[in-house]
Amino acid sequence: MRNGRQRLPIPQTDIITVLAAIAAVFFVLAFGGKAVEGYRVQRYNAVLRAEVAALREEQESLKKRLEHVQTPEYIEEVAREQYKWVKPGENPIISIFRSRPIMLTTPTLVSQPEALAASSLSHWPEWFDLLKGNR
Repeated sequence: MRNGRQRLPIPQTDIITVLAAIAAVFFVLAFGGKAVEGYRVQRYNAVLRAEVAALREEQESLKKRLEHVQTPEYIEEVAREQYKWVKPGENPIISIFRSRPIMLTTPTLVSQPEALAASSLSHWPEWFDLLKGNR
């Protein structure tokens, strides 16, 4: 016994085994992290591929819409529906009746004063709009 201390003899093979185990754990953890990262990248790529495919489909539909919008038939349709244009020789027909919602329920009997009030709805505002050219 030297200097009052006793050293435990550790064989060199045990030290190498411990260091090898530590290195193995380190490599397993590093490989696992890379594997998880690779999996996430593959999933993200799949999502991006699906998004690209959807955008290509949308692009194709927009190209078809652009071709349709540039046709004379579409231009005529818009001019007639939105701007109320007519061709020479055509007479426009303007409806002066109010559009009423369709009743989906069965009709019920209405008392006499309510029926008179409903039948006395005036079309004067529509006539004034028509005469002023607002329609």
